[in-house]
Amino acid sequence: MKTYFPFYAMFISLKSIFAVTFCMILCLKAGHTQSFQAAVVKVDITPDDSQVLLGYNPRKSTGIHDRIYHRIVLLDDGKTSFYLVSSDIGEFSPTEYDLMAAKLKDQFGINRDQFWWSVTHTHSAPEVGPPGLPAAFLGDRYEHQYDTAYTDFVYRRLIDGIREVQTRLSPARLGVGWGHSQANINRRARDIDDKTFLGLNPDGPVDRRIGILKITGRDDDKLVALIANYPIHGTVMGGESTLISGDARCGCRLCGARDRSTFGVYQRSCR
Repeated sequence: MKTYFPFYAMFISLKSIFAVTFCMILCLKAGHTQSFQAAVVKVDITPDDSQVLLGYNPRKSTGIHDRIYHRIVLLDDGKTSFYLVSSDIGEFSPTEYDLMAAKLKDQFGINRDQFWWSVTHTHSAPEVGPPGLPAAFLGDRYEHQYDTAYTDFVYRRLIDGIREVQTRLSPARLGVGWGHSQANINRRARDIDDKTFLGLNPDGPVDRRIGILKITGRDDDKLVALIANYPIHGTVMGGESTLISGDARCGCRLCGARDRSTFGVYQRSCR
């Protein structure tokens, strides 16, 4: 799960594992309380103009393969609210998390520990905010100025989504489970001299479990949302593509849902 709490996007934090554990504990607790409510909202953040895509070398988008979104889940046990956000973007620096957390605190009274913002890490979405640390070791990659107008749009849309999801709370239940998928592979390949390089290593260790949280209506047991946690890189479209896309996560969300009305959320795990 690529997360900003406010750890930097390029690094894998143990807190991301604890986040999943926390949600599971909340799930088990919430399943036995009549006060538990939940809500889900999806807001479109697809740009209407050409943008520099994050991932690989700098390249300008030429079209849209599939639209990209903020997906927001609100869990409320009657005492505490928790906002889980998954955005179809590559990454952002911790300063941007700090900025958004401050805005949510000021506008809605939401504390930092109630707001968990992760990204799907698609390599086919626009840059958001300044590069932060990568500019120090990938200087040539970030010689251009990021688009402040699009960044502001992404943040406004997240605030819009938070405001909307608060109006949609309804009685709900939470479930938890595990699945399995062969979709990923170890990328630490080794050559004949036993030197490691970025490639494919089918014999290397890899976590192929899919952690699942399920939200259903309390009264009708209707499936409202599936939240999936799985370690996979957002590179299906490839570096030659200049189309905006949620990449592999888009397919994961659709395949995991019973129908298009089901709300699917992807939470990126360690890779």
